[in-house]
Amino acid sequence: MSGPGVLLKSRGEAPALTPPAAELEDFVGEQLAGRLSRPGILMLTIPAPVAPPEVLLQGVEAGEDGVFWASSSGASLVGVGSCHHLALSGDKRFEQLRTRSRELFSRLEALTYPGLEAPRPRFLGGLSFAVGSADRGPWRVFGDGSFTLPRWLYRSDGQTATLSITLDGSADETPGVVLGELAARLERLETAATEPEAALADLGGHAVPVAVDQLPEELWAAQVEAIRDAIAGGRFRKIVAARRADVTFSDELEPAALLARLVTCGPHCRRFAFLRPGAAFLVASPERLIERHGRSVSTEALAGSIGSGPQQAVRLLRSTKDRSEHQLVVEHIVARLSPLCRGLDWSREPQIRELRNLLHLHTPIRGELRADTHVLDLLERLHPTPAVGGVPAAAATRWIAEHEARPRGWYSGPVGWFDAAGDGEFDVALRSCLLSGKEALVYAGAGIMLDSDPRLEYQETELKQRSLLAALGVGG
Repeated sequence: MSGPGVLLKSRGEAPALTPPAAELEDFVGEQLAGRLSRPGILMLTIPAPVAPPEVLLQGVEAGEDGVFWASSSGASLVGVGSCHHLALSGDKRFEQLRTRSRELFSRLEALTYPGLEAPRPRFLGGLSFAVGSADRGPWRVFGDGSFTLPRWLYRSDGQTATLSITLDGSADETPGVVLGELAARLERLETAATEPEAALADLGGHAVPVAVDQLPEELWAAQVEAIRDAIAGGRFRKIVAARRADVTFSDELEPAALLARLVTCGPHCRRFAFLRPGAAFLVASPERLIERHGRSVSTEALAGSIGSGPQQAVRLLRSTKDRSEHQLVVEHIVARLSPLCRGLDWSREPQIRELRNLLHLHTPIRGELRADTHVLDLLERLHPTPAVGGVPAAAATRWIAEHEARPRGWYSGPVGWFDAAGDGEFDVALRSCLLSGKEALVYAGAGIMLDSDPRLEYQETELKQRSLLAALGVGG
């Protein structure tokens, strides 16, 4: 680890060399000296090679946390291990998260390699669709919500990259152990940066599907009819129905390999992965729930769907059912955010968002906050939108909990990150699957209105599952 560095790309410049690994290790060793036993949390950040981010997830040990976020623009965050893991439960889960993260952020000191801009520490994680949605089976390790302040955090924008180590002085740490971990991670990154295609090929993922168990269409039809009866009774305007496909494999699945294949889900999807002991939750989400940077906020309504094909966009725009379903989501978002914003901007006519196999009605919504409202406060106001729950929101969520045969877990819940300034980005966990042992549970849903056709709604869920199933080797 004492040879020359590897290329590190810089925007608008010729590629530069990262400092040699030995030099980076010396810097970290010097900063750790005398600091490990001090109270407080220390985050050290050094430059790192630009490499396929999935390779770091492959290095997650049994029992360790792993988190992953990547946008279609090439930006990514990968966390391995945890300095602090916040497990949330019950109706006060947002309050728990705000209080505990604020206390930890207040104890944190950030130091960086000379010449680097200090990155903001971040918690990464997610929440179940509703309280109690993740209290059974393999979902139990995820719970009502959990967020991680990673021990190791790799950041890349596709041109430059950094690696941070975050340590709590109250933990029993030794410089030798930390430096050994650092050397191994730098070596993995350098190798992957030099031969990225080979690194991705080495992720594995040779398990093959041997059985697929889909919900029979007649049971789905009964589920839809029950929702239509509830709507006809005047209690609801919309309820989202969800189902899953259970896929059994010849061997255990490699989350990092599947995650790399999810890039095929399309340019509008952001990829997530959450690794817990014995299970992993992977997402390729097309729907931004909330993004807050300073006082600028953005979100979107994504509801109303049809399969791709000639003239399908025209059919979708003319569909009374889909336009009504979409408008319910727009109204929910505008009503929840308007009191907090000086103004909200959105088009009164939806656009078409084209995804793999599907078209959606899409309305971007942007605004300027009146005050420095934390992204978690915005998230709590918005979730669940009618795109995943129903109208009215609270009653529809209760109906789903009482009537859906299989718990949703984190499917259709919010996933993302936030920092000490209250900025953050959260997406809706759609196009997702839960990996556990030799099984993958692939989720999909459809918004049910009074005039919904169960057969067409079932076909819509098939289209929504298709990209995940293809990445799993099912159906192509």
